[in-house]
Amino acid sequence: MVKMKELLLNPDYFFSEKSKEKVNLKIPFIIVLINGIFTAAPSILLMNKVTAALPGQSSFAIVGVVLAAISCLIGVFIGWLALSALFYIISTLFYSQGSFRRTFEFIGYGFTPTILGSFVAILCIYSLVSSIGIQAQDPQLLQQSMAQIMMNNPFVKIAQIIGILCTLWSANIWIFAILHARNLSTRNAFLTIGFPVGLYVIYSSFNFLVH
Repeated sequence: MVKMKELLLNPDYFFSEKSKEKVNLKIPFIIVLINGIFTAAPSILLMNKVTAALPGQSSFAIVGVVLAAISCLIGVFIGWLALSALFYIISTLFYSQGSFRRTFEFIGYGFTPTILGSFVAILCIYSLVSSIGIQAQDPQLLQQSMAQIMMNNPFVKIAQIIGILCTLWSANIWIFAILHARNLSTRNAFLTIGFPVGLYVIYSSFNFLVH
């Protein structure tokens, strides 16, 4: 618990201490796994709502729930690998040193704040599906109806805002993660993380404002 507090509030010290230890992917794996489970939960809640509205097609909906859950779990691990590779490649521009395995480990810790964002999303989606009534109808019309509800509901907006803030929190952790994993200066670590994450945050903010 103390180490998690240091990770979230003092990542520079956390990773400086971790750098003295051997690479261990166990904790980052658990963090990413929990994040994947929490990320899958909102999709499962929505699919259950659709299943209740289309009882005649429940078997197809169940398959959809399972596929959505598996996709989310696989997706977060692919995201972990892809982000680690991206940050590793960008950091090479600054003549960095340090193994990809260490980078992969440290970047995994940076997903900790997104667990909070995913948990908030679960609460928001649960409040959403509990407050709306959906009657059985044509599947295509039901999909359009759900999309419209999701677009305009304040619970979804709250989840999006929290998600953006948690991404910025993760970015702060990743700056010190890559700094210690690749022996970078603070400036170069900031540039390594800031460029791709900044583009993502700009895109997410724009998407939030226009919808």
